[in-house]
Amino acid sequence: KVRLPALHIAAKKDDVKAATLLLENEHNPDVSSKSGFTPLHIAAHYGNVNVAQLLIEKGADVNFTAKHNITPLHVACKWGKLNMVSLLIKNRARIDSVTRDGLTPLHCAARSGHDQVIELLLEHQADIIAKTKNGLAPLHMAAQGEHVSAARILLVNKSPVDDITIDYLTALHVAAHCGHVKVAKLLLDRNADPNARALNGFTPLHIACKKNRIKVVELLLKHGATISATTESGLTPLHVASFMGCMNIVIYLLQHDASPDIPTVRGETPLHLAARAKQSDII
Repeated sequence: KVRLPALHIAAKKDDVKAATLLLENEHNPDVSSKSGFTPLHIAAHYGNVNVAQLLIEKGADVNFTAKHNITPLHVACKWGKLNMVSLLIKNRARIDSVTRDGLTPLHCAARSGHDQVIELLLEHQADIIAKTKNGLAPLHMAAQGEHVSAARILLVNKSPVDDITIDYLTALHVAAHCGHVKVAKLLLDRNADPNARALNGFTPLHIACKKNRIKVVELLLKHGATISATTESGLTPLHVASFMGCMNIVIYLLQHDASPDIPTVRGETPLHLAARAKQSDII
């Protein structure tokens, strides 16, 4: 029993000597921890290529799936361990293996903003439009993490700028939600649709108003976002900002000729919504 985690410890410390001894006695290089991680997963996490090389030579499964179907390649990509990624790919790691949630190694690298890893994966034909269970592409991940250069690499490699999730969210919706102005600007410069309608008809401008992202609001309006766009229930960006009590955005929208009199499907104006949400300053 005591010997089992020992190989994991050697992998963590990149202790080739200890690992060699353990492997001579303990035949299974894929001994797994409680959560199903093998020593190779651990080596991948720390970027310890020496122990990883040894484990692979001793027959470790490079595509071993731990909890939630996570492979060593997912781990190496998440932590940006370029040499490890390279070693795993050379040893036939599946480039597009998916976790339980549908994440590929490219999703992991994009979410953490590891540019060189992204480039290496793409050189090895990683699927740039792979989708998670929720329909997120690697570009959505880069937008979520505010990784401008990662997003740029994906776009240069022909990632569709207006690719959508199962809820019809584009990367621009994601950037607006998170308030990531630089990513939003990159996407708009690459001709992202400023008026893309997600589920229920929400545009990036609606989302920026809901989340009180004034810088994104300013950027979207500069790039041709429709100030009076309505959702399926008839909400304009001004309705949303009024309801949420985003005073700066309300003022900005009014200065840019947003109409305070447009009723929703239920006949409510932004004033009604502000009153309903008890936003007395805005009234």
